[in-house]
Amino acid sequence: MDKQISFADTAVQACPFPAYDALRDEHPVYLDPVTGHYVLTRYEDVRRALLSHSVLSNRTPFLGDRWSPEANRLFETEGWLPMDTLVSNDQPEHRTYRSLVDKVFTTGKVASLEPRISEIISELIDGFVAQEEIDFIRDFAIPLPMYVIAEQLGVRKGDMALFKQWSDAAVESTGPVAPERELALAKTLIEMQLYIAQEIERVRVFSDDKLLSQLAHVEVDGRRLSDRELQSLILQILSAGNETTTTTLGSGMRIMIERPEVAESIAVDGSLAKMLTEEALRTATPLQCLWRTALEDVRFGDSVVPAHSIVELRFGAANRDPGHFDWPAEVNLNRDNSNSHLAFGAGIHLCIGNQLARAELRLAFEALTRRLKNFHFSRGADSCKQLEGYTPYGLRELWMSFDRRRTARC
Repeated sequence: MDKQISFADTAVQACPFPAYDALRDEHPVYLDPVTGHYVLTRYEDVRRALLSHSVLSNRTPFLGDRWSPEANRLFETEGWLPMDTLVSNDQPEHRTYRSLVDKVFTTGKVASLEPRISEIISELIDGFVAQEEIDFIRDFAIPLPMYVIAEQLGVRKGDMALFKQWSDAAVESTGPVAPERELALAKTLIEMQLYIAQEIERVRVFSDDKLLSQLAHVEVDGRRLSDRELQSLILQILSAGNETTTTTLGSGMRIMIERPEVAESIAVDGSLAKMLTEEALRTATPLQCLWRTALEDVRFGDSVVPAHSIVELRFGAANRDPGHFDWPAEVNLNRDNSNSHLAFGAGIHLCIGNQLARAELRLAFEALTRRLKNFHFSRGADSCKQLEGYTPYGLRELWMSFDRRRTARC
């Protein structure tokens, strides 16, 4: 390796895969010279770190209770102070909240939502099918998961624009935030809290089958969630279940444009939409990394990560590790271990919304290829605009065109 690599470098963030390959081969436990984080890039190391929750804490400076005193005062006086519940929490507190939420995000619940998800997908396609050009991210990838989770939280259709602002703020709040942005984010999230508080009161009186109502009534050891706990869980559900799906929808469509045979294979056999879902999550992992704090010295191979260090788990690198996946950069709809990727984490912190995200992605890719064909970029080299930031990977714009299918697949 001729020069030092840093994931604080925006050029590396835009295309991290050459850096992953270099580090995985030469420095699988790498001390980033700018951030000071110990970066893991091998599949087995990242998976082991995910499962080592007793020595690698989810409490880090980047997630959970890390707002400034000014922002905390604002939450306390005007809303509810965010608290560690799931992604930023450790045992035994994490187990309590996870057991509550697992009762809501069941396989049966997700299956019951699929007909409505399919309706939303059809409505979105109907809305743009006659257009000559669309921005796939704006016209489909953003609204699909937003509408699904908004309906489950009781957000009225006329308030969807507000919900998008709240959702964006929820996602932004999970990463490093500049001090000048904290108060603005806090004010936006408090607006959401006050809105959701009204819906919580409503479903406590008139319960229904939606996720919010289930969360408001679920019990463990005879105890229901407090308003503060509910608000914090909803914030995490928003940030975990919205942006990831949006980004992977864009990555999947990009794959189908660049590899037309992939789209045609799914058009012939809709069950292959499940494989595209897993391969898009694997090859274009939407959240490239998360962090842990070492509670003690931790050994990975020949390297020791010192206690109190920040450890960076590079999911995007692990998911392209040739030691685990053959020809890892290639999309293969017949790959037999595709779903062993780590895009949703592993162990006790496996993403609670992974089944819902997978359902939305699978149903979307199946419907898009059933109704449309000949996907292609409509603005040449300017068709795709990349997301920017330390952790996300994907597109913020995808300009494309297509043809309508005359007959739908049976």
